[in-house]
Amino acid sequence: MFTDAVEQARDWRGWLAAALRDGVASTSLDASHIPDVLNAARDQGVAALLECRLREGAAPASVPAPLREQLAAEAHAAAAQWMLRERELRRIGDAFANHGFRVLLLKGSALGMWLYPQPHLRVGGDVDLLLASREEAERAANVLSALGYSLAFMPGSMHHEMTSRLLVDGVMRSELDLHCKLVNAPAYANVLAFDEMWDSAISLPRMTVALRGLMPVHALMHACLNRALDMQNAIPDRLKLLYDIRLFAQRMDDVEWQAFQSLAQSRKVAGVCMRSLDDARRLLGACVPESTIAGLGELAGAEPIDPRRLDDWRYMFWQHLKALPSMADRIRWIRQGLFPNRDQLRELHGKGNWLTLMLRRLRRGVSRLRE
Repeated sequence: MFTDAVEQARDWRGWLAAALRDGVASTSLDASHIPDVLNAARDQGVAALLECRLREGAAPASVPAPLREQLAAEAHAAAAQWMLRERELRRIGDAFANHGFRVLLLKGSALGMWLYPQPHLRVGGDVDLLLASREEAERAANVLSALGYSLAFMPGSMHHEMTSRLLVDGVMRSELDLHCKLVNAPAYANVLAFDEMWDSAISLPRMTVALRGLMPVHALMHACLNRALDMQNAIPDRLKLLYDIRLFAQRMDDVEWQAFQSLAQSRKVAGVCMRSLDDARRLLGACVPESTIAGLGELAGAEPIDPRRLDDWRYMFWQHLKALPSMADRIRWIRQGLFPNRDQLRELHGKGNWLTLMLRRLRRGVSRLRE
């Protein structure tokens, strides 16, 4: 029964990919299919985007009216959610500007503002903010506390992000991930330096100058690296991430593609980037130049990370371990990964005393080793 459900989910993911790619419903639907389509679209983070693509597609009338109505409701809800998020981002940005911060807004919240036709089409969960250092991230957390935010836990020194939440009457209204490295994994953490990104960062509509977005070449590289980390951690591969890459491909010119390939070569992540570009081309018809795919593929052979093994967490564990600069850092990274502090354990494994939480962590680790 479970296997049937998984296969069905994969089938609807394929249907969604075709609908997003072509702007039409690739097969006829009846009323019994509508819950499956809606659930799959929500899981993939593309419900509002699907509504837009089908409404503006070649044959919108071919979509059953009940599905059109429910997708329109999803789009309206996403638009309302974006209005709340934008207001909160402006409040946060003003606080950062008043305290002299430089902050880069990452991933969906930024991409919605400049890459998508309308911001609400790029549905996001938490808000990702990148600061120049661990010290700056901790200082930002203190500033955010005046706005009602509080840290979920203080991570260890080898953990490059901290979560800060705004609770109102016990209900979470906003969640921020404060990053001090671009990606929270040693093999990718230092691919791009903060000052390098800040110097070429772009202004974001209606946002203060203290809050900027990554320029397109950097943003595309981050999208590829972030998806690679998701693959390693067995996080479901959501179509919204691949649609980001489709939109990047639509707007980039030959000069930008050459700059992207040169940057990937110099940072030794050509293969990692090629994997996501090729997936977006295959599933969503992303217009990535053949010369870019071929060039990245040639470069991949000389790099330390095999792009065919990005979802092999044992392999990637060793790649991350080798990327750390010293034996002391490697020991510290392993120790903090095996034995997080009590607050982080509770965040990961729920309530309980230290021994109970460690036993839960051990069981999860053993289960993963058996995969």
